[in-house]
Amino acid sequence: MGDVLDLKFRHVIWPTTFGIVLISACAASLEYHRFPPMILCLVVANLFSPVLCKLTRSGDIKEHAIGLALVCIPMAIFWSIGSSYWNIAIPFMVWVWQSASWSKSNQPPIKYGVWHGFGIAFSIIPGAMLFENLF
Repeated sequence: MGDVLDLKFRHVIWPTTFGIVLISACAASLEYHRFPPMILCLVVANLFSPVLCKLTRSGDIKEHAIGLALVCIPMAIFWSIGSSYWNIAIPFMVWVWQSASWSKSNQPPIKYGVWHGFGIAFSIIPGAMLFENLF
């Protein structure tokens, strides 16, 4: 049972915290650039995916980065089209399903990357709201 809790902590809490920190950094640096924070956060998440891979001990860095990019790049495209309910609902529903079912066993690195990508894609909204209320 302890191993399952470790999987949930590593692959649920770390990506969520990672997404909140990234969106806060993107929003705080808004005066230096004109890029939308939501899109910038999802693109920057791809650059920092090796850090997340090492933090969560997900395995091969390249495979993890590919899995993360499979989620973050299309979500950045959806955000560039415009904000909508589906930009929030789809990542949330998929991420909750993944967290409930994928945390029961070990997965290949690309699946961890996809799981982390949906965690980041969902957590940018609560992170942006938290940043707005605190700062």
